[in-house]
Amino acid sequence: MLGIQSSYAGALTEKSSSFMRPKQGEYGFYFLAIKVKTSSSGIYTIVCKSGIDTYGCLYNESFLPSSPNSKLIATDDDSGSKGNFKLIANLTTTESTILVVTTCNAEQTGAFKVIVYGPEKTILTQYVTIPITTKSTSTTTSTTTTTNTTKSRIGGR
Repeated sequence: MLGIQSSYAGALTEKSSSFMRPKQGEYGFYFLAIKVKTSSSGIYTIVCKSGIDTYGCLYNESFLPSSPNSKLIATDDDSGSKGNFKLIANLTTTESTILVVTTCNAEQTGAFKVIVYGPEKTILTQYVTIPITTKSTSTTTSTTTTTNTTKSRIGGR
């Protein structure tokens, strides 16, 4: 591949965040989100090298694990070598792009390396996502009722 390259090494572990992968009906896909910043607009090729079957998702501006299809630009499973993804995208200097590295199968773990080829070097940094959590609050209220009964006697008996 031609062009200047940048790389990012990471790993998906059992402690990684998980989500429902786009176009998939189940949860449990570990992921790592990476912000891709470029100083020159143009066509960039993003490839992954790993011993696990990786799946790549590109997002425009932001990524919310609770809405995996929102702002989704592209996905790929096996266009790269050895069951890894390869994405080709027109990246601009005016918009942020988020790459989400995940797997083809749920609960898969392992190391990976992302390599970006393009007209200029890219800056790849981990993108912090908001975890999917739910919070429930319950309130208990108790009421005490006191009843006084008064008896009166007529006639002084």
